Amino acid sequence: MTMIPYFQTTPFTTAAASLLTILHHFQPQTPLTREKEFDIWHKTVNLPTRASSIYALATYAKQAGLSPTIIVEHLGYAFPDYRFYRYTKEEIDLASISANIHLQRAKQENIPIKQQKITLEEVKKYLTQEKILLIRLNMKPIRESKRNTSNYIIVHGYAQNQFHCIDPAHTALSIPEEVMQEAFNSLKTKKHRDHRMIIF
Repeated sequence: MTMIPYFQTTPFTTAAASLLTILHHFQPQTPLTREKEFDIWHKTVNLPTRASSIYALATYAKQAGLSPTIIVEHLGYAFPDYRFYRYTKEEIDLASISANIHLQRAKQENIPIKQQKITLEEVKKYLTQEKILLIRLNMKPIRESKRNTSNYIIVHGYAQNQFHCIDPAHTALSIPEEVMQEAFNSLKTKKHRDHRMIIF
């Protein structure tokens, strides 16, 4: 079944919009509305930042009836380039507390959480198993933008060296493997953030 993209209505609800697309795919009765986008965002945001927590996104999905699995390279929260987003160190320290609350709730929901190294080959393995991934990438190579930006987007297929994705900030698209490799690698080398994904 073809996924119907929901496109975000704010600059900071990429992850929420991605999850909404996934929820609607599995449960077509889920409305593709701004109200639902904001409900997801409000319940998953890692305050006082505006970004969603991977643990809260998985918890929301589990409570909606899906069976997510989380894979992270590090359990804890890190936002090393916060100064570029005009956050203070105190705000990032508070966000770390929020992140841990979301982590504990995910554990209470008995959501599988695996801590391990993530490679692009592993991503391809899950895609060949027809899994849908909500994965964190550096979007600069994909969007051909000037700024390195880490976002959670949907990757739902792989064939003929192309990754089939939905970027809720822009469009549904197929990404050549070399571009995906750069987006994947530069998340660490340029954004200094660990690889994370939810498997559906």
